[in-house]
Amino acid sequence: MTLKSQPPLALRDWPRPIGDNGLGIHFPGDAYYSEGELDRQIARMVEMHMKWAVVVYGDEIQLEKAAKRLQAAGIMAVWRKMLRPNEAYFGWERDVNLLQRLGMAPYMQLYNEPSLPEEWDGKPADRTLFLKNLLQASRDVYNAGGLVGWQFVNQDWLISAIRELKARQGEAIFNRMFFVPHSYGLNHPPDYTEDVNSVLGFLVFAEIYQKEAGKLPPMVVGEGGWKYKATDDHRFPKVDDNLHRNYHLAVFNWFRAGKLSNGQALPDYLFAFCPWILSGKLEGSAWYDSFEGDRVLTINAVKSLSPFVRKFSWDQR
Repeated sequence: MTLKSQPPLALRDWPRPIGDNGLGIHFPGDAYYSEGELDRQIARMVEMHMKWAVVVYGDEIQLEKAAKRLQAAGIMAVWRKMLRPNEAYFGWERDVNLLQRLGMAPYMQLYNEPSLPEEWDGKPADRTLFLKNLLQASRDVYNAGGLVGWQFVNQDWLISAIRELKARQGEAIFNRMFFVPHSYGLNHPPDYTEDVNSVLGFLVFAEIYQKEAGKLPPMVVGEGGWKYKATDDHRFPKVDDNLHRNYHLAVFNWFRAGKLSNGQALPDYLFAFCPWILSGKLEGSAWYDSFEGDRVLTINAVKSLSPFVRKFSWDQR
């Protein structure tokens, strides 16, 4: 793998928003937005004091339009180009350069949930083809000076990707790589640790990175939290409005208190938690505009949080 010389980033050197509190949310899933819709959704985030977002974009015009508005609102974005795992994309350098010109950190998520059949549009999942596309994208983003974001929900696929990158002598990319866990809680409480189906599920992927790559990347949970009315585990109650509010407040409190729900210290590498999803008429779990109605209790509770700035181990407390 042919790589340019790029400065490695220590955790404390990664870009973060001014007044960073670790709070975020996944932006609506559309790849294209009108200017009015962008302004409406960003205003909602500002009212909830959110500093991070995962944002899907369809092309460079949409990317620039959204980036300017999010930057003006003081929100740091993880950008996810709308792609399927079988699709190669050759515009990464242009997109990274666009964000750099705007003065916005080029956090680029490369692909999304590649192991899931739904992402392959009815075609058989082809791990070899995906890894080829992923490594090409990782190289291009890295060489452009961008931040290389990987996303996996399948642990074996992540292990394969790490080992393939090492086999291609691309270890330098680990020094500018971040990871985007999808930490869904199902209807498990915030302190649930029996398996990966937990808001603490990112810890499983941290162990993989430590073992396979020898270091822990920054992590921004890009999807997660609790879907409304979830009843996956019969041992636990359905996620009603009260639990939806209480559980999400518990996660957001990690960043204020510096402690996870299982009692462990909040790790420096966990930069933000962005639950699914800000808005969507077809999304039963959307916080706004859902056919299930707005999650009013959760929204008002987050709006009512007193402002704070998240502390890292290197900060004076």
